[in-house]
Amino acid sequence: MRKDRKRLTACLLAAVVASSAVTGCQKPGQGQETVEGLVEKTGVPGKEEGEAVEGRGYNKGKTWEAKEPGRARLSPDDYEGWNRLLDENGVSEAFREGLGQFAYESGSAVLKGAKGNGNYSPLSLYYTLALAGCGAQGETAAQILEKLGAADQKELAGQCRKLYQWYAYRSQMERERMEHYGMEGYQSAIQLANSLWVSDQLPVYEQYQKLAADEFFASSYGVDFKDPDTGKEMGGWIAKKTNGILAPKLDLDPATLLVILNTLYFYGGWAEPFSEGQTQEDVFYLEGGGQVTVPYLNRTEAEGAFRKGDGYTLSYLGTDNGCQMMFLLPDEGRAVGEFLENPEKLREAMEAEEESWVDGKVIWKVPKFSFGCSYPLNDTLKAMGMGRMFDGQAEFGGISPEPLQVSSVIQQTHIGVDEQGVEGAAFTMMAMARGALAENEEVAEMALDRPFLFGVRDASHGIWLFLGVCRNPAEAGQESGADIAEGREIAGREMPEENGLLLDSPPKAQLTDVLSSTMGQFSIQPGSYSWKCREGRQMRAVEACSSHPLSICPEKGDILKVPDYNGMEGASYMFHCAVMPQTLTVREWDISQLGTEEGAEPSVKEYTGQEVILLRHDKVYEIVAKWPEEDLEEKGFSGKASYVVVTD
Repeated sequence: MRKDRKRLTACLLAAVVASSAVTGCQKPGQGQETVEGLVEKTGVPGKEEGEAVEGRGYNKGKTWEAKEPGRARLSPDDYEGWNRLLDENGVSEAFREGLGQFAYESGSAVLKGAKGNGNYSPLSLYYTLALAGCGAQGETAAQILEKLGAADQKELAGQCRKLYQWYAYRSQMERERMEHYGMEGYQSAIQLANSLWVSDQLPVYEQYQKLAADEFFASSYGVDFKDPDTGKEMGGWIAKKTNGILAPKLDLDPATLLVILNTLYFYGGWAEPFSEGQTQEDVFYLEGGGQVTVPYLNRTEAEGAFRKGDGYTLSYLGTDNGCQMMFLLPDEGRAVGEFLENPEKLREAMEAEEESWVDGKVIWKVPKFSFGCSYPLNDTLKAMGMGRMFDGQAEFGGISPEPLQVSSVIQQTHIGVDEQGVEGAAFTMMAMARGALAENEEVAEMALDRPFLFGVRDASHGIWLFLGVCRNPAEAGQESGADIAEGREIAGREMPEENGLLLDSPPKAQLTDVLSSTMGQFSIQPGSYSWKCREGRQMRAVEACSSHPLSICPEKGDILKVPDYNGMEGASYMFHCAVMPQTLTVREWDISQLGTEEGAEPSVKEYTGQEVILLRHDKVYEIVAKWPEEDLEEKGFSGKASYVVVTD
């Protein structure tokens, strides 16, 4: 079944490419409906089509809702229509070049200073700066536009809108096409989102709010930054737009007047998933000596592609949504940091011309990893030549009649790689305050058992979605529950060292179907729990109690539908969350016992936190996760939590 699915996906993508080659020179409307007629109209709610907007009028605390790109009214097998729509939203070569140069310059600046693992999204920061730059004036605008590689604000906004729409339509096309051919669980996507959060004390020009909505699909929300709930609301927006991968606790300076937020969510299933049975533990060698044992994904590609450069080997794994995950493995004795020293070295290593690639066998040995990072970017942007927006001379007169300057820019990301694919998420927050070819016998061995570079690249546009460095795949880094505080220490709490994650309550967890080619996931929340965590020098203990697992009355959407794999008694699931527990205890009842707490005793199985657990049809499960007392000493938290799952 999985081979059939992969074959079907490959055929569909090949058909898209073939159709594009045939129709790429056609003019819209030649004997057909135009592209404009194939997309549902969108607009700004509350504005009638054609209504004039006062160019210099402004609002205080007014919410301005933006509409996402209209849904394309095309059938899944209308290849010509879809390709005309995507061609209409193609971006210029100059825009792609500007994005590429920005990715290498900023990526080198951010990642070369990383002590451990690092993951950074050039695209997320680019959109944040672009939205701010379209409201900037004078030298401030000139600095931003130069670094973004944009000729002017109108061109920049228009290209950002086209790329945003291209990703939206491409995702819709792939999803509906997969559903049409019986693959309802298809999850691959590239999703952008933007928003403005405006203090009720700041007047903002309607013209800027309209530009943000029309060109960046960014809604404006009127808020009070003195209210702690504002940070929670913004964190909830980020969590929604990143599919729950990032859920930051934002601690905002009460003096903040405007925040620009961008999010990026990416999931790409491997075009050829790795076999679970080939995953084996082995040693990863750390910089400066030392080693850790981690699980590796293993596969040999008889017809792969790679490039052997000066001191490194570069290869990639394709995903089912037209992207590539690139891996750069330094030669023995070469440090990964050498390739991050400056933008030129990074570009030379990661961006190889087509003719420099070699066709041949690639032996893959890829460590499974999952980590998050958070970066304060003020100093990075200043060093890149965009310092004007941070001082009292900043010119954001296109946003507000009040003087504004940037107080902080931060980015938080997450990246995860396993047998099924790669998932990444990022958000960037800008806060503003008041301012003054070869033979096939060639072989490349990509045994990534020492620090390496990686990147996720949209092959259609040559755009880097993520760039990163993995120095220790066993290191979790900072995850989605981490507190973010605009470069300031969070009151009453010691920030965890080395970007560690301090959990102040049991985390939300997910069950991942390990046999699904689409990496199907089911979210579960902790019910009963007891928890201890460190706050500064104090220790805090919390408890929560819920009813017996057999007392619940689940709604249809709360029931896990276990797939039927050729008559197997159930399906295997991986339990995972921000910080993995040490052990799992799984109790199982038959679903017929719901409502009878005094029923038969459940069957009980014990697992380590890293094992795959078997879930069967028509059962009630209680999964008890335990984080040991050692975690209290080492990580600042410990406890246990109960998660209840009802299956169908």
